[in-house]
Amino acid sequence: MSERPDQSPITSPRSARVRRVAALTGRSSRRKQERFRVEGPQAVRSLLAHRADLAREVFATSRGIAEHPELQELARAAAVPLREVDEQILRAMVRADAASGADGARDAEAPAASDGDGGTLVSPQGVLAVGALPAEDPAAASAAVAALPPGAPVTVVVLHEVRDPGNVGTLVRTADAAGADLVLLTRTSADPFSPKAVRAAVGSLFHLPVITGAAIEDLLDGLGGAGITAAATSGHAATDLFDTPLPERLAWIVGNEARGLDAETLSAAPLRVRIPLLGHAESLNVHTAASVCLFETVRRRRAGA
Repeated sequence: MSERPDQSPITSPRSARVRRVAALTGRSSRRKQERFRVEGPQAVRSLLAHRADLAREVFATSRGIAEHPELQELARAAAVPLREVDEQILRAMVRADAASGADGARDAEAPAASDGDGGTLVSPQGVLAVGALPAEDPAAASAAVAALPPGAPVTVVVLHEVRDPGNVGTLVRTADAAGADLVLLTRTSADPFSPKAVRAAVGSLFHLPVITGAAIEDLLDGLGGAGITAAATSGHAATDLFDTPLPERLAWIVGNEARGLDAETLSAAPLRVRIPLLGHAESLNVHTAASVCLFETVRRRRAGA
């Protein structure tokens, strides 16, 4: 969708434009409109500063503009329209019960439960943006891996069958904090452009490449071809993470919240390690395990190990 945003003022929380933005809670609406929603000043600031090419429109209350004047400058520099709207308009844009389409038909994925969003419990903190949804292209992941600098240390994070959007967003944020070069999501993972995932990423979605839609088999082949070692954690691995040499070119494969990685993917990973658990806990959640692995990678590189 390449049409210019509607220039007319928004005066009703039940207007078609408000319902279209609210409908972006649902994946099918995001795909149909080729748009996604960004909520909160920090995420909108990152969108405008780092991925202005995706930004299409910013909505803010008078208070939001006053508290975050830098957003006006960033929007102006990016030639992105910033609309001042009433608080009730902004809240309606994130309410699941306002998410029926312009023709009155409700998106089947729009209710709050689809992305774990709480309808009126969600507050965009006075600022909201609409961005162009990147196309899901399975070939893009392989191209991104091939484009990584050859021979240099790299860190890639692969999310495979991570189903909770909040976990996806948090993992993207952690990958960003650990200096990862690339995040790849298989087609069986949750959408990183869902509102819940975007909120959980707190702007990190726009700080590094995040690419969706690949098949795990193709990713493993591409990583191997680029000289990047795929690594996975398993409680049954023979070696301890903290005692195992880590390659400079490394991709951590993160699996499903409940089941972890399937046996086939786990066996295909050239490096398998276990995280030692010293107490009585049987396991770590997916985000904690990924954080341990990523920051152990950071520690080794800083120590020259």
